[in-house]
Amino acid sequence: MEDYPRILEYEIDGEEKELIIYQEVISDVGGVVWDSALMATYYFIKNHRKWQEKTVLELGSGTGICGIALAALGAQKVIASDLENQINLLNRNIKANNLSNIESRALDWTKDAPPRNLDLLLAVDCIYYLSSIFPLIDFLKNSDAKEILIVSEKRDIGEASRAQNLFFEKIEEFFNVINVPKCEFDKHFYADDIIFVNLIKK
Repeated sequence: MEDYPRILEYEIDGEEKELIIYQEVISDVGGVVWDSALMATYYFIKNHRKWQEKTVLELGSGTGICGIALAALGAQKVIASDLENQINLLNRNIKANNLSNIESRALDWTKDAPPRNLDLLLAVDCIYYLSSIFPLIDFLKNSDAKEILIVSEKRDIGEASRAQNLFFEKIEEFFNVINVPKCEFDKHFYADDIIFVNLIKK
């Protein structure tokens, strides 16, 4: 892991704050902060009052940046989940930010059931592998979350592109896919090549 963490600075009601996020130098996909996670984090910050007192599940948390941000912004409870091999990094970042309203949890959406009584289910850059698409769709269908937010950088080559196309083709059988309006984003952390949508059950 890096000796020096990434520091994300932000301001809430005139008060300067920061998030401390360690990354892995050698990582598959989960150990670094990707652009889509930055865009999501600053979206949460801009709309910070919306998440207060909410119960949140984040899938494929990786470094935990989005879940940690939501916890810092006043969510009642955040479950930052990922596969078992990612939990040590998650725990390190939770500890670095000294938050008591977020917990890490090993969760495999191809096998495990979603927790109940969620206000928000969040999945940022979870669409990579074809083998995970139908289990992910089933997991989302079985969730009782009041809001489902999917964030995914657009892919144009390889398996990730095919997986993304398959996901958004099939998910429309069960959900209406609603783009989050551009005005809700931080203009300094916005990119047209990142898909940012709410899923509303049909």
